[in-house]
Amino acid sequence: MESTEPKQSRPVALVTGASGGIGRACAEALASARDACDIAVHFNSSASVANELAKELNARYGVRAAALHADLGKASAAEQLVEQTAAALGAPSILIHAAGHYLEKPITFTKPEEFDALFEVHVFSAVALTKAMTRHLRKNERGRIVYIGSLAGCIGLGYGAAYAAAKGALDGLCKSFALESARWKTTVNVVAPGLVDTPMTAPQDPKRREAAMQGIPLKRYATSAEIASLAAYLCSAQAAYITGQTILMDGGSSLG
Repeated sequence: MESTEPKQSRPVALVTGASGGIGRACAEALASARDACDIAVHFNSSASVANELAKELNARYGVRAAALHADLGKASAAEQLVEQTAAALGAPSILIHAAGHYLEKPITFTKPEEFDALFEVHVFSAVALTKAMTRHLRKNERGRIVYIGSLAGCIGLGYGAAYAAAKGALDGLCKSFALESARWKTTVNVVAPGLVDTPMTAPQDPKRREAAMQGIPLKRYATSAEIASLAAYLCSAQAAYITGQTILMDGGSSLG
């Protein structure tokens, strides 16, 4: 009897939050890499953007790509997303978790449900996605997991405690799962950007933006493509000996 599973010649990568910003750049970087991946383009609300990106990845780079919906703020969505990826493209061996949102508010005015919402998407879904990936990673000796963290999770963020706490939690998850998954030769890392030119930072007041850049030794924001280039490298065969690390990409901001 002929198998109904998708034929798989390339690694399959699931990129969450791939309909915009860093996630989109990560999908493009993996599709265009020397050891290119087939891409599961996750989206929550931007269906048309995700579908167009999937078509573009196929047309430009010749990889298979599928736009897959999931609300990662809901229980069981992460597990379903991983299995949708396996059904559409084959067993995933790479996860880049870039989905998430930002909240700017003093901690004294941040509601418990706002903390919950940030942790749900940034942390709890990262845990659930990781757990769901495990059954596939155990059968593959080149598993890769990259969580997109933040400089805020490493040094804190005034008026952004909920966001910083959620991003900071990824560091502990990364180190713990790196130890657990090393026996399958899976690597787990965090890329922690500082300020990046994305739709999330686009509405910033120009004066505030200029002041922020003056605090960065390189005097500019990062591009999404720069963040994606490191994430894609960590997913490559060449990065097989890097695991359990949180790597800052902050233009020198953390140097003081």
